[in-house]
Amino acid sequence: MTSFHHVGTYGLASGEFTLDNFIKLFMQDDLPVLLGNTSVYVGGTIGLTTILASIWAWITERTDFKYKTTTRVLMMTVMGLPPIIQGFGWTLLLNPNNGYFNHLLRQFFNLESNYGPVNIYSMGMMVFISAFLLTPTVYLMLSGVIRNLDYKLEFPAILAGVHPMRRLMHIIMPILLPGLLSVVIYTVMIMIQVFDIPLTIGLTAGIHVLSTRIFLLSTADLGVPNYNLAAAFGVFLVIIAVGFMILYRHLTRMAEKFSVISGKNYRHVMTPLGLKRFGVYLYSSVFFLMALAPVLILAWASLLPFYRLPSIGALQAISLNNYWRLFDSQVFQTSFGNTVIVVLVGSTITVAFSLLVAYVALRTKGVVGQLVDVFAFLPIAIPHVVLGLAVLLLYVRTPIYGSIAVIIMAQVSVNLVFGVRSISSTLIQVHPDLERAAAICGTGRLKTIWLVLIPILRPSLINGWLFIFAHAMRDLAIPLIFLTSKTMVLSSALWMLWGYPNIPSGAALSMVLVGILVVLVVPIQIYASRLDAKAQG
Repeated sequence: MTSFHHVGTYGLASGEFTLDNFIKLFMQDDLPVLLGNTSVYVGGTIGLTTILASIWAWITERTDFKYKTTTRVLMMTVMGLPPIIQGFGWTLLLNPNNGYFNHLLRQFFNLESNYGPVNIYSMGMMVFISAFLLTPTVYLMLSGVIRNLDYKLEFPAILAGVHPMRRLMHIIMPILLPGLLSVVIYTVMIMIQVFDIPLTIGLTAGIHVLSTRIFLLSTADLGVPNYNLAAAFGVFLVIIAVGFMILYRHLTRMAEKFSVISGKNYRHVMTPLGLKRFGVYLYSSVFFLMALAPVLILAWASLLPFYRLPSIGALQAISLNNYWRLFDSQVFQTSFGNTVIVVLVGSTITVAFSLLVAYVALRTKGVVGQLVDVFAFLPIAIPHVVLGLAVLLLYVRTPIYGSIAVIIMAQVSVNLVFGVRSISSTLIQVHPDLERAAAICGTGRLKTIWLVLIPILRPSLINGWLFIFAHAMRDLAIPLIFLTSKTMVLSSALWMLWGYPNIPSGAALSMVLVGILVVLVVPIQIYASRLDAKAQG
C-alpha cells in the first residue's frame, strides 16, 4: 500500500492513491544500469556456482572418493558462515592496497606497484566471492538429483563404446534437466535476495543492485528515507521473484515424470577415480582453502592491536586484548543480549508455527490446505530487505516500533518457509491412521499432536530449529533496517564496528559469531552425515 501513497503516507493510512512512485522508479536514469548490474551479478554467480557445485556433487555421489563425510561437514561449515564475515575477510585478503593475497602475488611476480594486481571492488570479484558462499547450498540440492541417477541408464551406451561426452549430453542431461532447472530457478530466487556481499563490497565499488538500492532508500544513507519509493522498488522486485517461484513450483511438479527410482533393481554404482583422485584432492584443497581463508585472516586480525599483514615479526604483538575489550563494551553486551532473545524466541516461535502450518497444509483436504501451503512458500520469493521494509512500514506508527519484538516478527516471516519445508518432509511420511487411532481413544487433536506427532517429528523439529537459529544469527538485512541503539544485534554491531572502522574489534566479534555457529551446527552435521553415509552403504 505504501508504494501507492504520496511521500510521507505509509501502510494502511488513509490518503490519495497514486502511481507517482512507480513512475519515478521507471524514470530513474540509472535504472538500466541497476537492472544490468543485478542481472550480471545473479547470472554470473549462478553460472560459476553451478559448475563448482556440480563437480562436488559428482565427486561425492558418483565416485569412490574417500572423504565424503568430511566434505559434507566442511560444506555445512562454510554454509553456516555469515556472508558479512566472508565479505569482510575477503576485503582483508584482496584489498588492492594491503590485501594479503595481493601482497603475496606482488612478491611472487616481483611487481613494483603497491596496488593490486587483484581489485576486490569489482563485479568479477563480487561474483567470485558470492559463488563460494552459494556453492554449499547448491551442492546440497544437486547431490540428491545426481545421487538418484540409475547407473543402468548409462550401461548400454558404455557397452556400445559411446564417448563420455555424448553420454553426458544425450542420456544424463535430459534426465537431470528438470531437477537442474528447478535448482537453478531456486538459486535465482536466493540470489535476488542476496544483500551482504553487494553491501560490504558493492557499495565501496559503486556497484548497486536492486536489494542494496531498496536498503539505501529505506535508511538515512542517501538523506531522508524515502519509504514510498523503496516500497515501489520492493513491489517490482517481488513481482520478478514471484514469477520465478511459480516457475520453480511448476518444474518441481514436472520432476516426477523423470523419476528413476522405482524399486525395480535400482543400482547405485560408484565410479573408481583411479589416478584422477590426485586431481580431486588438489581441487578439494584449493576450494576449501579459498572458502575458509576469510575466516583465517579475520582470526589473525582479531589478535593484533591494529591490522598488519601476517608475518613472523607480527607474532610478538598477538594477544587476546581485543576480545576482553569487546566483552567489556556496552555495544557487545547490548547486542549479545538482544541476539540471544531474537534467535531463541524467534526460532522457537517459527518452529511451533511451522508445525501448525505444515499440519494444516497436509491434513486439511481441498483448497484450504493448498492455499496454506502456497502462502507458507510465498516468503521465499520475497527478498529479506523487502520483507523487513514491509514489517517496518506495518509497525512504524505502533508502540512496538523500535523494539526487538519487530525484528522477531520479521525473522519469523522470513524463516517460516524453511521450518515448514523441514517439518513437511517428515510429516508427509506419517500415516494419518496414527492420529485416527488416538482420536478413537478419545484423545483431542492438540494432545494427539503433542503425544503422537511431536515424538516422531522430534529430529526434524530439532534440525529445523538449528537451521533457523543459524540463519537468524547470520542475517544482516533485517537487523540493519530496524537498527537503533536498543535493537542492535551481533550482526548489525559487526557492521557498525567495521564501518568506524575498528578492524581488530570487528574481527574479534566475527570470530565470536563463527565460534557460536560452529559449536552449535557442526556436531549436528557430523552426526547427520554419518547417518547418511551408513544409509548409503
